[in-house]
Amino acid sequence: MMADDQGWGDTSYNGHPELKTPHLDALAASGLRLDRFYTAHFNCSPTRASIMTGRHPYRMGTFAPGSPIRAQELTIARVLQSAGYATGHFGKWHLNGKNGNRDTKTPPGRAILADDPLSPGKLGFDEWLSADNFFDLDPVLGRSGVPEKFRGDGSDIVTDEALKFIRKQTDAKKPFFTVIWFGSPHGPYSGTKEDVALYSGVAKEELRHRFAEITAMDRAIGQFRATLRELGVAGNTLVWFNSDNGLPPEHKGESYDGDWRGNKGTVFEGGLRVPCLIEWPDVIRAPRRSAVPCVTSDIFATLLDLTGLASPKPDRPIDGISLRKLIVGGTMTER
Repeated sequence: MMADDQGWGDTSYNGHPELKTPHLDALAASGLRLDRFYTAHFNCSPTRASIMTGRHPYRMGTFAPGSPIRAQELTIARVLQSAGYATGHFGKWHLNGKNGNRDTKTPPGRAILADDPLSPGKLGFDEWLSADNFFDLDPVLGRSGVPEKFRGDGSDIVTDEALKFIRKQTDAKKPFFTVIWFGSPHGPYSGTKEDVALYSGVAKEELRHRFAEITAMDRAIGQFRATLRELGVAGNTLVWFNSDNGLPPEHKGESYDGDWRGNKGTVFEGGLRVPCLIEWPDVIRAPRRSAVPCVTSDIFATLLDLTGLASPKPDRPIDGISLRKLIVGGTMTER
């Protein structure tokens, strides 16, 4: 699960004085909290490609927001799909070379269509409900390439759809790999009336809506965790949450971000250091915190290691490392 533009300080567990994130706080209190988790880039698309490939943006060619992933890249979805996992992507994709928010003729978050050569379906996902960029309320998303209009908060919608996918796999007793990439809290902000009302004490209207988006995303994460428990699969399901880059520059100084130097768009801590939480109840049996530096490029190698799979292209260089010893047993104390 990944947020869009949520800075390190955009959680109450990291000390934000106004934000309400009770479900992330609960996850932090029960799972593994990675306090020095970094993104492979200070912007969106390169970070997402680093997760999919385990490679640095300069190696795999996704250089900037809106830059496409290369069709020949080996993704973690393709590897798990080949190993028998059901694979699903829900939410923002932004790896297909489209940039809806820069096209003033159409709204952001356009549905990805079936003929897109870099759709989630072409990169290893069996099922997908995806937009090319961020989205908020009442989005239009592409269900395996067919546009569909939804009503409600975007975080609730993609989480509900992901849970339908997971329920289907658990009924079939099939292992699953599910990616939920939220469109929140990327600006421009649009929270529901009820969520915005929670922040009536915040003077700036734009911030009230930004915080409302984060609270809605937090609520969806809570629903996700609760449903895994209801389905009886929470214990042996690894849930990994992080953001894709730091706080946007327009909010630097007006929203808490840990007082890190820099912001989104810079290579300082404020641009790269993000919240990260891992939950796996059968393995992480007591809450832990770690200050070992980790990066989004590590996700690929870690998932291969944890599932006992080998890369089908062992000569293809990757830049991340496995965090197995950090997650399982906590014996990794330095990078």
